[in-house]
Amino acid sequence: MRLGTTATLIAFAALGPPLGAAHPAGPKAVIAKAVTREVRQDFSKHGQAVILATITPRDINADGIQDWQVDYSSLGSAWCGTGGCRYQLWLGRENGAPFLVFDRQMRELKVVRRKGRVIFVFDFHGSECGGFGSEACLGEFSWSAKRGRMVLLPTPKKHTSISDTIVFDQ
Repeated sequence: MRLGTTATLIAFAALGPPLGAAHPAGPKAVIAKAVTREVRQDFSKHGQAVILATITPRDINADGIQDWQVDYSSLGSAWCGTGGCRYQLWLGRENGAPFLVFDRQMRELKVVRRKGRVIFVFDFHGSECGGFGSEACLGEFSWSAKRGRMVLLPTPKKHTSISDTIVFDQ
């Protein structure tokens, strides 16, 4: 019996890293480390649980690899203003850490699918469309594998007034 137990332990040890070796950080931990570095600048204390809660799964490109969003709205007023709150998208990779592909301040977000593409419809501060702060300023972004980044999609008309409203997810 003892020989069988020893053989089993040896087999399990061969499957994992050596004892005492550090496990590679998961994608969410990599993003949390970057967010933690950022929020230290606002001189408020954010526990790890609060930071991890800002990081949630979000499909960017429909490739089956987990992507992530970071919504800074729960981290305090240092990250929000009249133009909304800071928002990030991180693209997941099959091999390697996720990387930041979108980082802007926005007021509202709706995610839709068109012809198999994931489209992010953001409402930005009205001044980004040549208007005033309270006016709607919609921008549609999608992942471009060819360019390796999120790209602004052309829209049929300029979205600068409240009359061009869109229903946003709450």
